[in-house]
Amino acid sequence: MIAGLYYFIENNSDDEVFVEITSLWIKIWNSFYDFSSIESYFFIYNGENAEIMRLNLNKKWIRVLDLIVNNDITIDLKNILPDYLKEWEKQDLTLQEKFIRLLKL
Repeated sequence: MIAGLYYFIENNSDDEVFVEITSLWIKIWNSFYDFSSIESYFFIYNGENAEIMRLNLNKKWIRVLDLIVNNDITIDLKNILPDYLKEWEKQDLTLQEKFIRLLKL
């Protein structure tokens, strides 16, 4: 059931997301996240290529926010974000996420 919900959400989301980062907050579409509401971030790699930037949020219902990235964007973000957020050392997908990727859902 969880995989079905994830599949539904992913297939109904936009292909491109507008993200704006300032010295006070991160804006993703129309949602603002001030840096105090973000616990940490990390990048998930597939081999040597960055694929996902994961934000760990301090919110009750939404704990994780994933953004698709590439190596060029990752280089820029690694220069900017450490001034505002803690980079979490865990850089791997969960077992459920690996299963979803394996099934290509």
